[in-house]
Amino acid sequence: MHKFLISSLTSAAIFLSFNINAEPSQSVSIPAKVSANILKRHPTAQEMKGSPETHFGQKLLEVSFKVDTGETLMELFTENGHLFTNEILVDSYDGISQAAIGTLKTEFPNFTLQKIELIGNPNDAGEEYEIYLTSEGQQWKVSINDAGTIEDKQHY
Repeated sequence: MHKFLISSLTSAAIFLSFNINAEPSQSVSIPAKVSANILKRHPTAQEMKGSPETHFGQKLLEVSFKVDTGETLMELFTENGHLFTNEILVDSYDGISQAAIGTLKTEFPNFTLQKIELIGNPNDAGEEYEIYLTSEGQQWKVSINDAGTIEDKQHY
C-alpha cells in the first residue's frame, strides 16, 4: 500500500508539472523520477533545467543539463517520466527540410535565426524542429515539422 501511495503521489506530481502553461524561457521543477533517469545514464549531469513542450502531439518535459565535458544535452520525457527522445542542436539551415524553411520565410519575412533544435520521432517516421528566431523586433519559438506545418508558435 505504501508503494502504491508513493507511486500515485509521484504520478500526480509529474502530471501537474506538465500542465503548467509556461513561456519558453520559464523553468519548471523536474520530477525525481526524471532526474534519477538522467543521473543513471549521465552520472556527471548538473544544472538541470526543465520546461514543458509539445512534440508529435504529446505533452513532454524538456530537460537540459550539462555533462562533465561542458556540453549541454537536451532530452524529452513523457508525462510518466520515461525518456521519449533527445533534442540535437542544428548548426545551419542545411539540417532542416526545405519545406520547413519555406514555411518560415512565408510566415516570418526577414527573420533572423537564433537557434535550431532537431527532434526525431522515436515512434514513427518524421522530425520536428524547434526554431528560435527574431522577426520584426519580436522573438519567437516555433515548432514546425519536416513537412513545413507549424505545430506551435509562441512569443518569448
